[in-house]
Amino acid sequence: MDFDMLVWTVVIFLARVLDVGLGTIRVQFVVRRKKLPAVLIGFVEILIFILVVSRVIQDIQHWPYVLAYAAGFATGTLLGMTLTEKLSRQILQTTVISPRSPWEVEEAVRQAGFALTRYQGIGREGPVAVIDVVCTNGGLARLKDVVTRVDPGAVLFTHELTGLQGGYIYGLKGKV
Repeated sequence: MDFDMLVWTVVIFLARVLDVGLGTIRVQFVVRRKKLPAVLIGFVEILIFILVVSRVIQDIQHWPYVLAYAAGFATGTLLGMTLTEKLSRQILQTTVISPRSPWEVEEAVRQAGFALTRYQGIGREGPVAVIDVVCTNGGLARLKDVVTRVDPGAVLFTHELTGLQGGYIYGLKGKV
């Protein structure tokens, strides 16, 4: 492989990482209805894509280009997902259903710094405690650890909140 081919292989790989990483982030903006950032990222994303794919197709007989293109796609997907998780300030509601030890779960969650609302529910086998906790996606792993340490059989499910106003949210400084 000559130097020119090596340089193009690296450029194709890096450009594809950037292109796909941006695409992953753009999708998050679309889901959150943030039009301008989604449009701008989409413009840059497709510009990079057209330039890179045209180079790969132009020299399709060069397997390093094709492999760099595929590897850049895979790496860009991983990078985009990682960046989305790190940069996102998603606000989540996690519902914890604890049939065994609701008081211990509630106390552990409060001791960990989370605010919560607890109410009674009726499950398949009788009364259960239902605990709602609002936190950022960065606090979710900590919440899961706290709950499963106290009640490994607890059920947890999460969904993203939008249009939130007021209250205390673990992981955010100040109130919403």
